[in-house]
Amino acid sequence: MRTKYLLACLVLVGFVRLTAAQNEGDIVTRSELAQDMPAVSNHPVPRKLIEIQQEEITCHPVPKKLLAVHYRAKPTAEYSLNDDRIVIAVEHGDRQKILKVFESDAGIVNDRLDSQIEFEQSFIVLSGMRFLYIQQRFAGSAGAVLHDVYSISSDDQLFLIPFEEASKPKLLNPGEELRNTSYRFENGGFTSEAGIYAPHDPECCASYGTYHARFTLAGEFRQVAGKDIFKPEFKFVVAKEWRSRE
Repeated sequence: MRTKYLLACLVLVGFVRLTAAQNEGDIVTRSELAQDMPAVSNHPVPRKLIEIQQEEITCHPVPKKLLAVHYRAKPTAEYSLNDDRIVIAVEHGDRQKILKVFESDAGIVNDRLDSQIEFEQSFIVLSGMRFLYIQQRFAGSAGAVLHDVYSISSDDQLFLIPFEEASKPKLLNPGEELRNTSYRFENGGFTSEAGIYAPHDPECCASYGTYHARFTLAGEFRQVAGKDIFKPEFKFVVAKEWRSRE
């Protein structure tokens, strides 16, 4: 009886560790991450492991190897997005240190699982360097996607690379304004489009066509003053912009 009790306790400890040890800053093993996620009190639907990637991204003085683990539960609510959780970790000796967790805004609505946000992850090459790329989609946004590109410092801190605001006044005439900007990654780079509106225009109809921009990556890894730490200082800047009547 005592042996069965101890085994039950060990199983329970393992269960709690599996479900709780996915917080930013936690040190875990790869095998702990590479499992389905069972239901817990604040998320009563299990998530399946659908993808695990481990790839290098550029860092100075040497690259870093990131682990991206993607879990997903299929919603049952009508028009719901996928219920995702993505854990990003970096090698920490023979284990993994969790740097970032992306999680859907999901819950049970009228006894059905409903998600308002879903994610996809990949690794991309820009200007000969490798980065982590996260896409975030929102329900009810007509397919709008948030594009986040991450670099990493030599002391294992993730840095989001910002986009320069693509709204140069020289391309806009008096009384024109940009709305509904969307970004796209294709052919190894980012572009954006926005409607050129008159102030009275409804959201559906831009009077003056479309604004276009193509971005390039600018910046480098810089050493922190007085420390043996290198941090990424990058941003996406507009390399070319134009307008069309479409």
